[in-house]
Amino acid sequence: MRKHAFLALALAAVGSVIGCQADATDGGSLSSGGAMELQTRAFARLQCETSQDWSFIQHDRFRTPMHLSAPRTGKPLLSSAVSAEKTTRAFLAEYKDLYRMRDPETELRLDKLEVDTLAMTHVRFQQTVRGVPVVGAELFAHYDRAGHLTSIDATYVPELHGLDVEPSAKEGDARLAVLADVRARMRDVEPSAFSVPEGKLVVFALGEGPARLAWEYQTRAVFSDHPAIWVTTVDAKTGAIIDVYDNLQTVEASGTGVLGDTKKFQVAQSPMGYAMVDTSRGVPIRTYSAEGQEVGPDNGASPVTSGSLNAWDDGTVGPGAAVDAHAFAAVVFDYYKKVHARNAIDGAGGAMDSTAHFGQDYDNAFWDGTGMSYGDGGQYFKPLSAGLDVVAHEFTHGVTQATSALRYQGQPGALNEAVSDIFGAMIEHSIKPDDTKNWQMGEVIVKKAGLIRDFKNPSVGQQPAHMTKLVQTQQDNGGVHINSGIVNNAAFLMTAGGTNPVSNVKVEKGIGWEKSEKLWYRANTTYFTSSTTFAMAAQATMQAAKDLGLTEEEQNIVDCAWKATGVVQGACVAIAPQARTPSTSSPEEGSVDAPSSPSDQTAEDPGTGTTTTTEPTTKRRSLAAQNSGCSMSTSSLGSSESPWGLLLVATLGLAFGRRRSGRS
Repeated sequence: MRKHAFLALALAAVGSVIGCQADATDGGSLSSGGAMELQTRAFARLQCETSQDWSFIQHDRFRTPMHLSAPRTGKPLLSSAVSAEKTTRAFLAEYKDLYRMRDPETELRLDKLEVDTLAMTHVRFQQTVRGVPVVGAELFAHYDRAGHLTSIDATYVPELHGLDVEPSAKEGDARLAVLADVRARMRDVEPSAFSVPEGKLVVFALGEGPARLAWEYQTRAVFSDHPAIWVTTVDAKTGAIIDVYDNLQTVEASGTGVLGDTKKFQVAQSPMGYAMVDTSRGVPIRTYSAEGQEVGPDNGASPVTSGSLNAWDDGTVGPGAAVDAHAFAAVVFDYYKKVHARNAIDGAGGAMDSTAHFGQDYDNAFWDGTGMSYGDGGQYFKPLSAGLDVVAHEFTHGVTQATSALRYQGQPGALNEAVSDIFGAMIEHSIKPDDTKNWQMGEVIVKKAGLIRDFKNPSVGQQPAHMTKLVQTQQDNGGVHINSGIVNNAAFLMTAGGTNPVSNVKVEKGIGWEKSEKLWYRANTTYFTSSTTFAMAAQATMQAAKDLGLTEEEQNIVDCAWKATGVVQGACVAIAPQARTPSTSSPEEGSVDAPSSPSDQTAEDPGTGTTTTTEPTTKRRSLAAQNSGCSMSTSSLGSSESPWGLLLVATLGLAFGRRRSGRS
C-alpha cells in the first residue's frame, strides 16, 4: 500500500472525497501569484475534501506555495498512530500538484521533527535532487496540539527532476578557483590566514538563472585585519563562480573606555586568583582577553583574571570592556532562559564566549559562530561591549544561526539583521524599560550624541521604513543592514502602536512588549526558514500569533503593522484606540548588573487561538551576490547626501558572521 493511503482515509473522515468539484475561489483565498491550472484544481479539491477554507500564497518566482494555512477546526489530520513525517508526506503526495511536486518521498529529506512547549508538532524537510540538497529550498509543516495541519511554509523549486547531478568540474579545481577569488578580494591578508575546507555538492537555484549543480565553499579568514567568512558557489559543470557573499560582518566602533559603572557578575577561582568564568547557570559563560592581538580563545586569547574580587580589567587601553562583555553575556543568557526557556544561544547548553581587547585601535566587533570578539575602539564609538543592545544583537545572530538559519543575503539577510535588532531592543527593555531609548540601537556606544538605527523612524539611520522605499543594491549582501529598517518599523508598530512615516498608516495601539517578544521568538525559531522573505515573515508572525492565543484584535494589530510598512497589501481592520502608557525612564546604560544567580522560572505560554488569514500580494526580488562589509549609519556622524555620509553608511555598523566549526 502506498504511503498516502492513510491520508486518503483521514480526509474521507473529514469531508466528502467523492464528487468534489468546488471552484478554487469558493471559501479560501488563492493569491494572484500566477497559479497554474493544475494548482488551481488541486487547491479546489483540497478545500472540498477537507471542508476547510485554506489560504494559499504563491511564490512569485518559483510559482509554488510559499504559505498554505487553514483554520484550526474539523477533524485532526495527525494522530498518534502515524508519525508527523509520514502524515506530511502523505498529505503532499495527495496534493502534490499544488506544489508541482513529483514525489515527496524522494524529493524531501527529513531535517528536523520536534514537539514544542505548546504541544505543537513541527516537521522540517530539505528539498533534494537525488540526494543533493537544494540551497534555501525547505518545507516546514506545522500541527497544533489537537493534530490539525495549521500551515505549511515552503520554498520549493519545481521541475528539477531532469537536472544532472554528476559534476564535471573537479572539487579540487573548484577549490583553487575559490581561493584565488578570495585572495583577490583580500590582497592584504597572508595566504596562510585562509582556511578552505572541502566543498559541498549542492543545487543552486537562488540566482537569476536556471537551477545549477554547484560546489559550495566557506573560506574563513576570521583573525585577519578584516575578518571574513566567504561563502562561494561554483558551477559544478563549468567551474565558473556564480555567487559570493561574506557571512561574517564587522562592527566599526570607537571609544577610549567604558562608562565607569559598577557591575556584579560571577567568576571562578583560578591559579591566578579568579577568572571570568561563570558556571552558576549550568552553562559556561567565559570572557577572554586578546591583549591587543587578533586572536580568539582557540588560538591565543587568555581568560580574564584578577587577584582580587573587586578589581577587574583596569588596564590603560579599553578599561572595563571585559567587565561589560562578561556581565552582558550573562544578561542575554538569563533573558533567553527566563522568557523563552532557551538553554544558551545554541539551545543545547553550549558555552558563551566573549573576547575583549581584540586588536589594537580595532574599530570592529564580530560574532564568529560561537562567541563574540570586541575591539577597544578607535575614532567614532566607545568599546562595543558597553552597549547591552549591541551584545544582545550579536548573540541573537547565534540564536538565528541555530534555528531558522536565515541566509545572510537579500531579504532573508535583512530579516536576520532585523531579528537581532528586535531582540537587542527586547533584552534592553527587560532590564531598563525606556519607551524611547529601547527603540534605538547603539545610542550608548556612539561617542558623540547620536544613534545607529531607529525603529520608530528608520530614516534617522538612513534606512527605509516602507516597501516602496526598498533599496535594490548589490552592496551589503543586497542591503541587509539597510532594508532591515522596514521590518524594524513593523516590529515597533505592532509592539507600541504608531504611524508609519511613509504610508502614514496608523496602528492605533500595540500588543505590548511581552506578547511581541514571544511572537518574534516563535516566528524566528518555529516558522522562519533560511529563505524567508518579508512577505513570508508576515505570514509567520500571523501563525505565531494564533499559536500564542492572541485575540482577534491583537492579530489585526500584527497584520496592520505589516500593512503600514507595505509588506502586506490592503487596508487595516479597524482597531479600537487606546491611551498610550506614559513613557518610562531608565538609569544610565552602565548601571545594569548581571544577575548574580540564574532564574529558575520560565514564562508560561498562553494557549492557542484562531482567526482569519490575510491575503497579501507578495513580491520576490533577486538576491545580491557581492560583499560590501557592514552597512549601518548614525545620523549624527554624517548625511547620506554627502560623500562622507555615504562612506559611513557603507562602513559603520553591527553585523555578524557564522562559523560551522564551533569552539568547546
